[in-house]
Amino acid sequence: MLIPVVIYSTLAGSIHKSTNAGVTFGAAQTLPISATRIELACAMSDVNYVYALIENGDVVNGILRSINGGTTWVARTEPDDADPGIPASDFSRTQAWYDLTIAVDPNDRNGVFVGGVDLFKSTDGAGTWTQLSHWYGGFGFQYAHADQHYIFFKPGSSSIVYFVNDGGIFQSTNANVAAPTLTDKGTNYITTQFYSCAIHPTALTNYFLAGAQDNGSHQFTQGNVQNTTEVTGGDGAFCHIDQDEPQYQFTSYVYNDFYRSADGGGTWTEFATTGGDFISPTDYDNVNDKMYMCDNLNTYQRWDNPQTGSTFAVVSVPSFGGFVTALKVSPNTANRVFFGIDNGDVFRVDNAHTATPTVTNISTGLPAGFVTCIEVQTGNDNHLLATYSNYGLNSIWESLDGGVSWTSVEGNLPDMPIRWALFNPNNNDQGLIATELGVWSTDNLNGSSTNWGASNSGLANVRVDMLQVRQSDKIVIAATHGRGLFLTDIFAPPTALFTADKLTTYKGVPINFTSTSFNATSWSWNFGDAGTSTAANPSHTYTVPGKYNVTLTINSGASTLVKNLYIHILPNRGTPYALTDGGNFEVNPLDFGVDNLAGTPWEKGNSAVAGKNGVVSGSNAWVTGLTGNYADNTDASLMTPNYNFTAIGAYLMRFQSKRNTESGYDGFRVEYTLDSCRNWLPLGTITAANWYNFANTIGDASFPVNEAFFDGSVATYTQFSNTTELTFTRKPKCCI
Repeated sequence: MLIPVVIYSTLAGSIHKSTNAGVTFGAAQTLPISATRIELACAMSDVNYVYALIENGDVVNGILRSINGGTTWVARTEPDDADPGIPASDFSRTQAWYDLTIAVDPNDRNGVFVGGVDLFKSTDGAGTWTQLSHWYGGFGFQYAHADQHYIFFKPGSSSIVYFVNDGGIFQSTNANVAAPTLTDKGTNYITTQFYSCAIHPTALTNYFLAGAQDNGSHQFTQGNVQNTTEVTGGDGAFCHIDQDEPQYQFTSYVYNDFYRSADGGGTWTEFATTGGDFISPTDYDNVNDKMYMCDNLNTYQRWDNPQTGSTFAVVSVPSFGGFVTALKVSPNTANRVFFGIDNGDVFRVDNAHTATPTVTNISTGLPAGFVTCIEVQTGNDNHLLATYSNYGLNSIWESLDGGVSWTSVEGNLPDMPIRWALFNPNNNDQGLIATELGVWSTDNLNGSSTNWGASNSGLANVRVDMLQVRQSDKIVIAATHGRGLFLTDIFAPPTALFTADKLTTYKGVPINFTSTSFNATSWSWNFGDAGTSTAANPSHTYTVPGKYNVTLTINSGASTLVKNLYIHILPNRGTPYALTDGGNFEVNPLDFGVDNLAGTPWEKGNSAVAGKNGVVSGSNAWVTGLTGNYADNTDASLMTPNYNFTAIGAYLMRFQSKRNTESGYDGFRVEYTLDSCRNWLPLGTITAANWYNFANTIGDASFPVNEAFFDGSVATYTQFSNTTELTFTRKPKCCI
């Protein structure tokens, strides 16, 4: 017997049912409340049970349930979020047009999950609710990122369920219990939606900023997949790095709320003004040190002293006839800014830094649409590109006469939004564009005959919102709206670059080298110990301790990079290991090495900074930075030789230390490895006499919860020792 396939569908405000697998649908069902957006969830265990989560006027207007296959619908109860900023009558906080989802346990018709800002569970068919999460972990609830979009049960399972939100994916493996636990499953799964990006002007520098939807503005310090630092929070909007004074950097939040760093991205200060859009377009004048931004109808706003102050000025331009949606400071003419408007017009504004600028409409021939970008050729204000994000019109236009006339260069592009454009800095007849379907390029801007091709190798068919090029080395970065930040060397000359996964390690441990070179086609490696390779990303093992130069040459001599004393191989040492063996940091100076993952590295010397100055023996100590304080998010290790503990028994480890760290959060601990640094374990996990002083039972600290460490301040050098953890019943070699 064939069982009919029942499908429910929604239109704007109505529910329709099909009993023949979607061949036909019935008339709109009668609902007891007004509806616009409707999210549906069917009970797989009972075909008669259907739930509807209703939005109307941007708020949650109710939850309905049918127990007779949609014949009648009855109002159920809405959850009440514990957060007082979220109304009891609307757990979406007026965002029901955006964050709204519902799902039913496949084996329990009364087990319902809903999501708005946060997540909730009902075990009685939406009669009563239990809150499962809170968007910052407040009010005693576990953390799950804000703004829930989808809930998905593993087919047939009541215990395994996935929650999709603005922070990625969270999972529960015990969803069938009263209070399920949630786990962030976003590790190595890149879904960040970036609106914008900025690039440091120094050639070959892997420093970038990017503003992310509901995930703050992020600082990148590597040229590959990496952990970033969220320097400012909320929604990350447009960001900038001053191209001739890069210590000045800017991020923004919504509606013209800005942050400034005057120390190269280390610290940030907020400066808020009025007006603007939710994600407000801005551009920064690197020469004259001013920032221009969207304001309100027929106006733009200017930040006159972004490096030093908070003086903002609103400039009225009645001829705009709309809101600013795109800005471009001319790279060629002082105080000239190009503005794109939401009605499709483009304006050239001279003396934009004054209260009475000269405004010229240069829109003849352009369509009525939403301008997303204006690109100006470096060295030539007459060569312009303008892009649009509308469907149903030509979305990219070129002018060769400063906007007197425009020609569509849409060519063979699909009908899709275009959000950014760049000229090839080596050839202004070539272009690169950010689209709804990745990045596209052309070798010849040639009117309607322009031939575009997708340039998405290594990228994805994903929406791209912004492109930025660095003039010093022609590197381009792309802010994708869903797959993170990408880098390309498409315009760059061949340049040898490389990294290694370990800079300090032990004999016999393989080191993986990675070429990050620009436009490399062949590779020649010299590892400094007579070892060589022609692989792009080789692995090499050193057998003799010391420091080694590493050299990479690409493309048969086109470019060579030498990193002096790049790899440090630590020696094997016996026990006991005393001051005269190297513990005083004077004898055998290569016995200790540094592994710096982020922030301030360990350095050897005698610091002049109060609190970290002075030594115990000899003339050197190891400190986290010889000058100033350690940076936020520092993750650095000081590594010892590989010791011989082949004699079974107890060993005493002792060292002299003083410290001044953020109490309850920062600190250090001693770790050991039994496999030459492949895996490290903490030496001691609890507080003890003359050992760790901070238990870290809450876990809001630099180390994981229930892993103790040295914390707070000790003003003078003090000896610490540990014996209990260094008792061996087998014969290991150990590094600390």
